[in-house]
Amino acid sequence: MDIFTDALPEFLGALGSAAAVGTVMWCVRGWHRRRARDCPAPGPTPVSHAEFVSGQAAPATRRYATVRRYTLLGTSAEDGSPIQLASTRSAGTVIVWPAGARQERFELTDVRLYDGTFAAEPVDRYETAR
Repeated sequence: MDIFTDALPEFLGALGSAAAVGTVMWCVRGWHRRRARDCPAPGPTPVSHAEFVSGQAAPATRRYATVRRYTLLGTSAEDGSPIQLASTRSAGTVIVWPAGARQERFELTDVRLYDGTFAAEPVDRYETAR
């Protein structure tokens, strides 16, 4: 019985440490989940006075643009940091980015990266030879 009473403080200390680490990890995971959610829905659809009075819904095409931050995969600035840009264009759009003396095409995607930005994949680098 003496062995159990001597080991009890170390056991309780390890149990408390594990509980503290678990709590911190649970909080960090919740923070990352909240941060990694999809962009919020666009703002309210603008409605004209005539539409409001008549009770007609505004057309679905009249929405405010949502700004997304994209990381250009496989590129980096002079200091080594990844290049990021903000765009209101939808996924599937191909943009052109100057890369030194030439220009490179990137396709915007819906893939969310670990830092909360979306991926912009290079198009020209991985095309197969025809």
